[in-house]
This record gives sequence, C-alpha cells and structure tokens, in this order.
Amino acid sequence: MKKIDTRIILCYLAIYIIWGSTYLAIKWGVETIPPFYLVSFRFLIGGIFFILVPVITGRLRSVPSSREILSSVFLGTFLLLLGNGLVSWGEQKVDSYLAALIISSTPFCVAFFNWIFFREKLSKIRLSGMILGIAGVGLILYNGNSSFHFNFHLGIILAGFLFWGLATSVGHKLKVHPNNLVNSGMQMVYVGVAAFILSHFLYNPLPQIIHDFSARSLTGLLYLTVFGSIGFYAYNYLLSHEPSIRISSYAIINPLIAVILAVFLGNEKLPVMLFIGMPVILSGLAFMMYGETIISFLKKEKTIESIIEDEEFDSKITED
Repeated sequence: MKKIDTRIILCYLAIYIIWGSTYLAIKWGVETIPPFYLVSFRFLIGGIFFILVPVITGRLRSVPSSREILSSVFLGTFLLLLGNGLVSWGEQKVDSYLAALIISSTPFCVAFFNWIFFREKLSKIRLSGMILGIAGVGLILYNGNSSFHFNFHLGIILAGFLFWGLATSVGHKLKVHPNNLVNSGMQMVYVGVAAFILSHFLYNPLPQIIHDFSARSLTGLLYLTVFGSIGFYAYNYLLSHEPSIRISSYAIINPLIAVILAVFLGNEKLPVMLFIGMPVILSGLAFMMYGETIISFLKKEKTIESIIEDEEFDSKITED
C-alpha cells in the first residue's frame, strides 16, 4: 500500500482553504492600493523572508543554477505577475467570489495545455467530474436572469486565469531549485521587483498615494503577505510532486470558500443557487480526483451484493 505523504495533504489543504480566502483579501487590498503595488508589496516581503530562512538556518545546500533561475522567472511571470496581477486588477470592479468562480475553470485550462504540449489524455470519468464541477460553478453564477454581462475587468481576470493555467501545466516539467523555499522566494522577489517597476509607470509615485491606503486595504495586504505566501509555497511544492490536473482541483474548492467569505465578511450579495451549486461542485471534485477509484469501489460493491443475492437465492431453493 502506498504511504500517504502528510506534506502533500497539508499542501492541498493550504491551497484549498487559504487561497479561497485570498480573493476577499485582494478585493480589500485593491480598494485603495493600486493592483500591481499590492502584488509588489506582498510578494517582495514574503519572497525575501522565504530566501532568508534557508540562508540563516544553513539549509541552503546549493546556489541556484542559471536554469533554475530561468524557471523561477518563467513561473513568476505567468503565475504571479500576469496570473495574480491581472486577477488583482480585475477585482477592482468584480466581486471577489465571481473572480474565484472564473478561476475555477482552471482544470479545463490545464487539461487543454496538457493536451497541446504533452498530448496527455483525460479519462472520461475525470472529464465528467470536471464538467460536473464547472456546472456547479455555473449554477452559482446564475442570478435569476438569462443574461450575463461581460466587461473589461472580467476579461482581465479571464486573461489572468489563462496565464495561470499555462504555468500550472508546464510548471511540473521545469527544473527548479530543490529547496522549495528558495524556489518560491526567487519567484516572489523577482515579481515583487518587476511589479514595483511596472507600478512606477502605471500609477502616481508611491509617496503621493501611500497616505490614501486604508486600514482595510492594509489588512488585506498583510493577510496576502503572510497566508498568501504560505499558499504559494504549498502550490510550488505540489508542482514538483503532483500531476498538474490534480493540483488544479483547488480551483473548484476555492469558490466555495470565497463565496462564504464574500457574503459574511465582504457584504457581497448571496448567489441565488449557492446551496444547490455547492454539492454539485464537490461531487465534481470527487470524480475528477478519484473517479476511477469511486467507480471501481461501486463495481466491487455491486459484485458483492450480487454474490450475496445469489447465495440467498440458492439457500432459499435448498430450503424449499
């Protein structure tokens, strides 16, 4: 029997629960902090801490190679600068739970890129689970009207999700630094610096706007810096140890957390079909991750029931 890796389980819990809560924190952050400044601050602070830990504790066994640095630059660009950055930008005008629901389509995106780059096939059972999960998301998105208005900021979030899906697909194929703190830290520091430079051209100089940052936005920034960094560390660990499709399952759980927090803490409107869509999403997740195991178990149970029924029938005939 394969031994269960506790670290894998903890990392999945981190990206399921913590990342589901970051959408509301982003929403609070961008209320008064320009999006790419928010991205810069949270990743620069968290990244420096991640790199210092192995250096100070003496656990830095090797200096990053040029190939490992390039991998960190690639992943940082598509995961954080473009992926997270564009989602943060979009949340200036889009509800946090809606952003999470859009990102929940990531499994489809990853499967598409896996097919394009690696010719990976998706079993019918897992594909059915993904479709079921996305159908649940659609139910939650439904607001009682027949129309859904697409706008610029929704398009920005959609672009961010495409970049994130691309990096998730190819990320586990890249050679990264074996120390996950160093790998994550390099990505975060690079993005922190790049986002700060980008912000210099997009917004007013920091000294002119910093006094406008509200307490709630700073709270969101603090939460993203601490807990968002923990989630990103867990995500990078999974990229090196788990299949990309399985990792992307976080995108189905995140909206559930995001919707609950958006309603109770963000005062966002409760979706009409929330309590119908949630069970559908969870069922889809179960089949996407463990579809073959579930079907095998059900077939086994059916076989056992058939044997028991046959034995009972034979016994009845004997008695007669």
